Amino acid sequence: MAFATVKFNQDINAGTDWFVDLNILNNNGTGRDVSGQTFEALIKRHYRSVNSVPMNVTLIDGPSGNITLQLTAAQTTLLKGGKFLYDVEMTRTIDGVKERIIQGVITIRPEITVT
Repeated sequence: MAFATVKFNQDINAGTDWFVDLNILNNNGTGRDVSGQTFEALIKRHYRSVNSVPMNVTLIDGPSGNITLQLTAAQTTLLKGGKFLYDVEMTRTIDGVKERIIQGVITIRPEITVT
């Protein structure tokens, strides 16, 4: 079964910890079981950028499809103000097939007060 990639744009303040809880759903709106799957997420300035910042992906509840994306304050400090692209890929452990499940634009708001 093919699933559509969800577009999910975010605004993040540089120099702060950030996270978002997400529920991966089946086409009928029920939670998609992602137990045992692996995830990878990267942020880049543009598609062809060599440099990237990895996002932490944590599986919270596999049977209901609940994951968390997270960036630490140290990671958001590395991102200059402006727009970045990101995506989250899931690899099915049974056959190694990769699926892009989420993608979007992250706008980084620069720090004003830096201590």
